[in-house]
Amino acid sequence: MKSRLVILCWVLFLVSNRVSAEEPTLQKQTLVVGNEKEEVFLYATPNKREGIFTNFTVKIKDELIETYGWEVEMREERQPELHVIDLNNDGEKEIVVILTIGTGTWIIQKQAHILQKVETPNGLAYEEMDIDNPVHTIERDYEITATNNIIKVEGRGHSWKTINTCGKTLYRHRFPLSQSVDWKVDDNNLVSEVGLTITYNCVPASFVLRYKQNGEIYIAKQVKVNL
Repeated sequence: MKSRLVILCWVLFLVSNRVSAEEPTLQKQTLVVGNEKEEVFLYATPNKREGIFTNFTVKIKDELIETYGWEVEMREERQPELHVIDLNNDGEKEIVVILTIGTGTWIIQKQAHILQKVETPNGLAYEEMDIDNPVHTIERDYEITATNNIIKVEGRGHSWKTINTCGKTLYRHRFPLSQSVDWKVDDNNLVSEVGLTITYNCVPASFVLRYKQNGEIYIAKQVKVNL
């Protein structure tokens, strides 16, 4: 009887310790967005002086996952997106968070983050996965050239050529692709669209990248060139 009482006290201590560790963290943070059905909630620390949310925490049922480097302005149009989907069609749902970093005339800059259950020394736990940067993928796999008359793209065994509908270009071989990086969830797919900006107000083409897991990283398995 005494041993059972000791075990019960130990269990209660562990549970109270876990709750007390979670509550102070979340009490200092603001609920940014949540999915009640899946019991997934995104919290962040508001920095009212700077007008930003920082130190994001993802609460998945009873598990808390701290993130690193996530930051977004406290504006309605910058509201983070939260998706709970099965990216790999394996019966296990992943958490996808899309942050809007910048917007403006002909500019959109978003970031995507994936939290996925992985095997750790302490058992299965959610961790953030790597995603191959879409801009790096395009710069690595494609050659783009532009003149005032023609735009040409070559890569991954294909080539495209079309009239430059902008009528001019500020760039010939290197382009500010990072100015226009959009992320979205399409069915159970993570998709990025990168615009080909060639003047301050003209984006005549884009690359649409569909991501799949390859080991410990998500890479663009399919790339569609809209030219």
